[in-house]
Amino acid sequence: MLDFTAIDFETATNVRWSVCQVGLVRVENANIVDTYSSLIQPPDNRYVRWNTAIHGISSMITRESPTFPEIWEKIKGFIENQLVVAHNVNFDADCLKQTLRYYNLEIPDFTVDCTYQKTGASLDKACQALEINLDNHHDALEDAVACANIYLCLAGGRIPDYSKIKPAIKTAKPGFNFNGHERIKGELLKPNLEDAKPDSAFYGKKVVFTGILFSIGREEAARIVRSLGADIDSGVTPKTNYVIVGSDPGPSKMRKIVKYNQEGSLISIIREAEFLKMIEKLA
Repeated sequence: MLDFTAIDFETATNVRWSVCQVGLVRVENANIVDTYSSLIQPPDNRYVRWNTAIHGISSMITRESPTFPEIWEKIKGFIENQLVVAHNVNFDADCLKQTLRYYNLEIPDFTVDCTYQKTGASLDKACQALEINLDNHHDALEDAVACANIYLCLAGGRIPDYSKIKPAIKTAKPGFNFNGHERIKGELLKPNLEDAKPDSAFYGKKVVFTGILFSIGREEAARIVRSLGADIDSGVTPKTNYVIVGSDPGPSKMRKIVKYNQEGSLISIIREAEFLKMIEKLA
């Protein structure tokens, strides 16, 4: 018997109690038996632009949506005394707990499991490897359904077949390079300092991305650091300040970092987890 609830939150700002959409999928005896999704008006209906750029939800969309306390009784039964599964459960479970604390609501008992930890891949790539449909990534219900299906596949003994995404990696479709890494569009390579804060850590800095970012798309990440004043380059040079490094980074770029630093450059490597913390603080 396999019973659990898959959950996904979208947030309006960098703080985890700013939930603006929830998706829930109830599974009983290894069958999806119920779903629930709702837009949520975050505190003060406040958003930051890069979160909206990811999920498309804005203050205009949620201006008449219920607040979290208004829907809590509807979703409590999905969670209380249940196994709660998410793709990066550290994020989604923390969103739930922080939001409950923010509104002085009691945190129910529940246990957790994580499909990201089990697959080691982003949600979209895990879905490709298990042949699961994911048509509207970053819609909370769509992501929760995908998470539920991944968990069911894994529980049934299926192993993600990442060779299924290799053709897409090697054919270099528009927007990607031959390593399967998302290529940053030309307009994002032009710095825009007009709206950026000069005290931002990225202001006026030359930034390069390499590797696959699991938590955020490379183009989305580039859009964020550009809004913070970064000058994004496609390749590492002696003048590069930061290299944002994801999974499977380009070996040529990594060699250049070592070479140029040995020759006197000061190029800093920022791993994905550290990068996410940086942009949260700068929100």
